Amino acid sequence: MNSENKLHKICLIYGNQQLLVDETTDSIIEDLLEGRQHEWALERFNAHELLKNTGESGKQNVEDLLISCETLPMLTDRKVIRIDNFELVKKSRNNIEKNNQHLLYETVEKIIKNPPESIWFVFTSTAMREQDFSNPLFHSIKQTGLIKKFTAHENATPLNWVIQRGDTKGLPLSADAARLLIDIVGSDLMDLDHELEKLSLYLSGEKITEEMIKEHIRGHKHFSVFRMTDALSRKELLPALEILEQQLQVTPREHVRLFSLIIMQFRRLLIIHSMLDQFYKESEIINKISLPAFLSKQVLAQARNFTSVELQNIYSELAELDLRIKFQSSLAPLILQDLFQRICSGQFQKKAG
Repeated sequence: MNSENKLHKICLIYGNQQLLVDETTDSIIEDLLEGRQHEWALERFNAHELLKNTGESGKQNVEDLLISCETLPMLTDRKVIRIDNFELVKKSRNNIEKNNQHLLYETVEKIIKNPPESIWFVFTSTAMREQDFSNPLFHSIKQTGLIKKFTAHENATPLNWVIQRGDTKGLPLSADAARLLIDIVGSDLMDLDHELEKLSLYLSGEKITEEMIKEHIRGHKHFSVFRMTDALSRKELLPALEILEQQLQVTPREHVRLFSLIIMQFRRLLIIHSMLDQFYKESEIINKISLPAFLSKQVLAQARNFTSVELQNIYSELAELDLRIKFQSSLAPLILQDLFQRICSGQFQKKAG
């Protein structure tokens, strides 16, 4: 049992790593309700539902929360009230009108200041920043309660987490195999856990190779993007365009993510080409770039498809296109198609000027 969790009447668990938020929340609730039946001792609310106007939802309302907070636990000595989407609990701009937002904020404010003796509260949120919350509520919890934050940033690589998680599922992963999995799936722990679970069904107890990973996660949404950047780096226009079209049909609003992965790939190629120009040995380059051996050799071969000037020109063009991709979303498919055509036809080989 985690005694830290039991000491706090109010807990806030938040961040964009949903898996860790969920697991930590479940762990805290399990500790608080040890030996008690959740059916009687756990109530769950969602701020999004609570803020709906009367008649919009028959699921929950603020009055239900008020009653729950004022009612003693039945058939148990304590209960936990969980409120999700806690970032939505903010002071109403219209303090005169007693609307749902005002009532919810007022209720939560009272809870934090003076929680009922036999009730514990756990708040969760997918928000990433402290400023996403009500400042007074956040600081009140910080003073007397427990706050845990789980966020992942674009450059974060959860290598150790993947290896450890694999071990718990009977998947002995090498660092190279774990890096390949992250490179294809991304750094979201929920996605990674899902793919590890699938791998464990087929390969539990076996020594996992890069080829096994590529074979068994072929259906993941990011695998096609992995193939797209590979085709583009080999200047193979048709497969690169086909995958681009498929991706934009399935997820039309993900053009910014696709573009960021293209930038990442050509930044990598530019760095490797610079090292080749400085006469680094292949073994030295492989040691310096944090990629599996299989991918390192592949990227080295891709870098040799371009001249140094060509990669510099491509990277400069990517910087120029960045804002257009982000703010002219309707033109993004055409911009990307034109970029692919120019890269594969060698139009960036001459010095700019």
